[in-house]
Amino acid sequence: MRSAISPNDPRLVQLVAHFDRADHSAAETWRQVSLAVERIGLTRPSYQHVRRLVRIERRLQELRAQQRDVWKDAAARNAAGLVPSVVWTLNRVRELQLAEELVLQEHKALEAGE
Repeated sequence: MRSAISPNDPRLVQLVAHFDRADHSAAETWRQVSLAVERIGLTRPSYQHVRRLVRIERRLQELRAQQRDVWKDAAARNAAGLVPSVVWTLNRVRELQLAEELVLQEHKALEAGE
Protein backbone atom coordinates (compact mmCIF):
# COMPACT_ATOMS: atom_id res chain seq x y z
CA MET A 1 0.00 0.00 0.00
CA ARG A 2 1.32 3.40 -0.94
CA SER A 3 0.98 6.37 1.32
CA ALA A 4 0.58 9.93 0.17
CA ILE A 5 3.38 12.42 0.60
CA SER A 6 2.34 15.52 2.48
CA PRO A 7 2.70 18.78 0.55
CA ASN A 8 4.66 20.05 3.56
CA ASP A 9 7.04 17.09 3.68
CA PRO A 10 10.64 18.38 3.64
CA ARG A 11 11.53 15.61 1.17
CA LEU A 12 9.10 17.12 -1.33
CA VAL A 13 10.65 20.57 -0.91
CA GLN A 14 14.13 19.05 -1.41
CA LEU A 15 13.03 17.16 -4.51
CA VAL A 16 11.54 20.29 -6.04
CA ALA A 17 14.75 22.21 -5.32
CA HIS A 18 16.78 19.39 -6.87
CA PHE A 19 14.77 18.90 -10.06
CA ASP A 20 13.56 22.44 -10.81
CA ARG A 21 15.33 24.35 -13.56
CA ALA A 22 14.50 27.85 -14.72
CA ASP A 23 14.24 26.64 -18.31
CA HIS A 24 11.76 23.89 -17.38
CA SER A 25 8.07 24.33 -16.88
CA ALA A 26 6.52 23.63 -13.50
CA ALA A 27 4.80 20.67 -15.16
CA GLU A 28 8.17 19.16 -16.11
CA THR A 29 9.41 19.59 -12.55
CA TRP A 30 6.20 17.96 -11.29
CA ARG A 31 6.75 14.98 -13.60
CA GLN A 32 10.32 14.49 -12.39
CA VAL A 33 9.38 14.93 -8.73
CA SER A 34 6.44 12.55 -9.14
CA LEU A 35 8.66 9.83 -10.60
CA ALA A 36 11.15 10.22 -7.75
CA VAL A 37 8.39 10.09 -5.12
CA GLU A 38 6.92 6.96 -6.71
CA ARG A 39 10.35 5.30 -6.61
CA ILE A 40 10.36 5.59 -2.83
CA GLY A 41 6.89 4.07 -2.64
CA LEU A 42 4.73 7.14 -2.10
CA THR A 43 1.90 8.52 -4.18
CA ARG A 44 2.44 11.47 -6.48
CA PRO A 45 1.99 14.94 -5.03
CA SER A 46 -0.61 17.15 -6.63
CA TYR A 47 0.46 19.41 -9.46
CA GLN A 48 -0.82 22.46 -7.54
CA HIS A 49 1.43 21.76 -4.55
CA VAL A 50 4.49 21.22 -6.69
CA ARG A 51 3.75 24.34 -8.74
CA ARG A 52 3.50 26.39 -5.53
CA LEU A 53 6.84 24.96 -4.33
CA VAL A 54 8.39 25.70 -7.74
CA ARG A 55 7.31 29.34 -7.53
CA ILE A 56 8.75 29.63 -4.02
CA GLU A 57 12.01 27.91 -4.99
CA ARG A 58 12.46 30.12 -8.05
CA ARG A 59 11.86 33.29 -6.05
CA LEU A 60 14.38 32.17 -3.42
CA GLN A 61 16.94 31.39 -6.12
CA GLU A 62 16.35 34.81 -7.68
CA LEU A 63 16.90 36.58 -4.35
CA ARG A 64 20.03 34.55 -3.65
CA ALA A 65 21.42 35.40 -7.10
CA GLN A 66 20.79 39.10 -6.45
CA GLN A 67 22.61 38.78 -3.14
CA ARG A 68 25.60 37.14 -4.85
CA ASP A 69 25.61 39.99 -7.39
CA VAL A 70 25.78 42.57 -4.60
CA TRP A 71 28.78 40.79 -3.05
CA LYS A 72 30.45 40.38 -6.47
CA ASP A 73 30.00 44.09 -7.18
CA ALA A 74 31.55 45.02 -3.84
CA ALA A 75 34.47 42.65 -4.44
CA ALA A 76 35.02 43.97 -7.97
CA ARG A 77 35.03 47.56 -6.76
CA ASN A 78 37.50 46.64 -4.05
CA ALA A 79 39.74 44.80 -6.53
CA ALA A 80 39.68 47.86 -8.81
CA GLY A 81 41.02 49.98 -5.99
CA LEU A 82 37.69 51.64 -5.31
CA VAL A 83 36.04 51.71 -1.94
CA PRO A 84 32.64 50.04 -2.11
CA SER A 85 29.99 51.62 0.06
CA VAL A 86 29.84 49.30 3.04
CA VAL A 87 26.60 50.84 4.25
CA TRP A 88 24.88 50.44 0.86
CA THR A 89 26.20 46.89 0.44
CA LEU A 90 25.07 45.75 3.88
CA ASN A 91 21.69 47.49 3.54
CA ARG A 92 21.05 45.86 0.16
CA VAL A 93 22.07 42.42 1.45
CA ARG A 94 19.77 42.88 4.45
CA GLU A 95 16.88 43.91 2.17
CA LEU A 96 17.37 40.74 0.16
CA GLN A 97 17.56 38.62 3.31
CA LEU A 98 14.31 40.16 4.55
CA ALA A 99 12.68 39.44 1.18
CA GLU A 100 13.82 35.82 1.46
CA GLU A 101 12.38 35.59 4.98
CA LEU A 102 9.10 37.01 3.68
CA VAL A 103 8.92 34.35 0.96
CA LEU A 104 9.50 31.65 3.58
CA GLN A 105 6.88 33.16 5.91
CA GLU A 106 4.34 33.25 3.09
CA HIS A 107 5.14 29.61 2.38
CA LYS A 108 4.51 28.71 6.03
CA ALA A 109 1.24 30.68 5.99
CA LEU A 110 0.12 28.70 2.95
CA GLU A 111 1.07 25.45 4.69
CA ALA A 112 -1.00 26.37 7.73
CA GLY A 113 -4.01 27.26 5.57
CA GLU A 114 -4.09 23.92 3.79
